[in-house]
Amino acid sequence: MPPKPPCPRFSRFLNSSAIKHLDPSREIASRLQSCKRATHLDQMHAHLTTTGLLLDPVVAGKLVAALSASSSPSAASAAHSVARGIEGLDSFTWNAVIRGYLERNDPQNAVLVYSHLRGLNRTVDSYTVLFVIKACGLIPAIDRGKLMHAQILKMGFVSEIIVQTALLNMYAVFDEIPSMQKVFDEMPRRDLVAWNSLIASYIGRNCSKEALEVARAMVCDNVSMNEVTAVSILSACSALRASREGKSVHGYLLKNDINLDVFVQNALIGMYSKCGSLLNACRIFRSMATRNVVSWTVMIDGYAWNGHFNEALSIYRQMESANVRPDEVTLLSVISVCSELGSSELGEWITLIVEKCGPKRERTTLANALMRMHAKCGNILKACQIFNGMKERTLITWTTMIQALAMHGHGRAALMRFVQMQRQGLKPDGVVFLCVLFACSHAGLVEYARKCFNLMIKEFNVKPWMEHCGCMVDLLCRAGLVEDAFDFVANMPVEPDMILWRMLLVACQNQGRPELVSQVMDHIHELGPKSSEDYVLMSNVCASVAEWDVVKEVREEMKQRGVTKEVPGSSFLEVDENVHTS
Repeated sequence: MPPKPPCPRFSRFLNSSAIKHLDPSREIASRLQSCKRATHLDQMHAHLTTTGLLLDPVVAGKLVAALSASSSPSAASAAHSVARGIEGLDSFTWNAVIRGYLERNDPQNAVLVYSHLRGLNRTVDSYTVLFVIKACGLIPAIDRGKLMHAQILKMGFVSEIIVQTALLNMYAVFDEIPSMQKVFDEMPRRDLVAWNSLIASYIGRNCSKEALEVARAMVCDNVSMNEVTAVSILSACSALRASREGKSVHGYLLKNDINLDVFVQNALIGMYSKCGSLLNACRIFRSMATRNVVSWTVMIDGYAWNGHFNEALSIYRQMESANVRPDEVTLLSVISVCSELGSSELGEWITLIVEKCGPKRERTTLANALMRMHAKCGNILKACQIFNGMKERTLITWTTMIQALAMHGHGRAALMRFVQMQRQGLKPDGVVFLCVLFACSHAGLVEYARKCFNLMIKEFNVKPWMEHCGCMVDLLCRAGLVEDAFDFVANMPVEPDMILWRMLLVACQNQGRPELVSQVMDHIHELGPKSSEDYVLMSNVCASVAEWDVVKEVREEMKQRGVTKEVPGSSFLEVDENVHTS
């Protein structure tokens, strides 16, 4: 293809007397900054090459910086090409090349540029190292990051706080918590950013207890927390249900006049809600001068977490009245509330809301939640309609559909979906197999269940959970194969728990197999009864086979241990769109 003709205005600029006699140190930088388009940069590059001005390291450095900052996809490689052909470029210019690759999500080439510099014994500075550490964190190979760490120690950058903080973040990406802690412990000086990075890294790895310990150490080191620290620590308190520590953080913020912005207030609401202090959460929510969508969502979650589902829906309606548009998280929270209430009318209501104002990008996630909700509310037809109308189906989508069909007794339909899922090229995981075994159990498909159980282990290398084994035992007991169930439990790949032995005991009682009762009872005695239900069950089974001495022993043991019947269950009653518990 013939080259694209240059822009007329830019051509006049290149041919002007100013460009022919410009001072490399100032005028070219000014001209390069005026290049707003990639084509202008290309023309400037060509002109500097043909006039020989590019041989000047200062001029070349200006061009490399301009190319690295350009949004053109090929600009980074062009900047690298220019830099390789010029001697005497400073570290600032090479840093621009590395940063250019990073900004284009090309960490491999960023590291290669650094390796090239090291091979030429070129001088690097702390910013070079900083960019390369970030690149190592984007490459899925911890060995390269550790090698970079060793080079940093040799080059003497160990005292640079920004470098050490970057190392913290890199090790956090790879879940190298011990290495991360070691870097932090060896830092000669720690600023607030370093403390916040360590705390955030622990929280991101669900190590909330360790995060609180770091926070205590920070306070002991006389480092004052800021809003970022407060949000992280309150998140840890929420995860641990640590009410006392959460209140202490709240008091610290008030005592030290730290700005309680909307992010901190949201974190406080979440903390108090998870710790059961719903009254304090409500007080903070009502006192907020500004509320964003997260504020409303956290308050909805708070009510739902504490079992106040009607109040959670009331908060959502207030949110609508305040003209705050819900996001995906808000809608998922409301869907969960409707699911807990089990009301089909509320299910239809929230479905219409999702269709009206739900985010377009998250349609699959919301559709999965709606399917699960409708199935739990008893409307399996609506769940199937949502599934059939979905353009994109993930593994979660198929799992939800299989579980919904199995829940409503459509075992064979659930197994058909399982086969269709595999034809779509999706690999089943442990959750999918659990739903399939559940479907087999309720459809009485013994041989198919055995086939799926063996397929799960041998072909898909899924280690069985206790729940998988429970489904198999339930299926065999339902089919009257008590001896097979007993052999399965005795030889299952995981250690059986009390629930499985309890299922066998009930099956022996229901199917009149007294010869197996004593064997099952021996295993239960070895584990030790865990609840009043175990004692009552043992007593009833022994009574059914006329083992009155054992019945007496069980009753006496219950009295000695103070075992009483547990709290009975509850039910929901819907009246005028409000659901009441009884």
